[in-house]
Amino acid sequence: EGGDLSSVGSVAFSNLVILLGYKVLFESKSIIHGRWPAFTCRKDVGEGVSSRLAYSWIGVLGLSYGFYLFFLYTYQAYGTNYEAFPMFLNYVKVTMHVLHTRSMTWMLMLFVPIAGITFDVIGKVFSNMFYPTQTQIHVEISAKEVREAKRKNKVATLISHAVTKAQV
Repeated sequence: EGGDLSSVGSVAFSNLVILLGYKVLFESKSIIHGRWPAFTCRKDVGEGVSSRLAYSWIGVLGLSYGFYLFFLYTYQAYGTNYEAFPMFLNYVKVTMHVLHTRSMTWMLMLFVPIAGITFDVIGKVFSNMFYPTQTQIHVEISAKEVREAKRKNKVATLISHAVTKAQV
């Protein structure tokens, strides 16, 4: 079950592509889930198909991971035609070996990106806690002002209720 340089490089690059998809979903802070079913024949829905599609998931799963897998198999196919594409000769049957015969590949593709995004999340939490941005500082100040305004409004409401009860 050993791997040569092409196999190890393919697995390492696959892990980077998966990690990139995780980071896009995590860092963009604007995941669009959409609505199911996206295509409906009902007239009372009120919104079109373009408003119902899950663009974030289509982009990451379909466009990123799907194209990557498509081109892995395409490079392998080009390698079999070594007269026309000699630069892909080293990639003959690498995709089949990596994705179809090595169970270690799938375990690595599951755990390595999760470990990588864990380090990113820990670093992001640490930086947000101890080195906040100007936007985070202003959001906290605004939240504090809103809390104080609600507290003052609540106290004023209690006082006005007490005054009306005392007058009755």
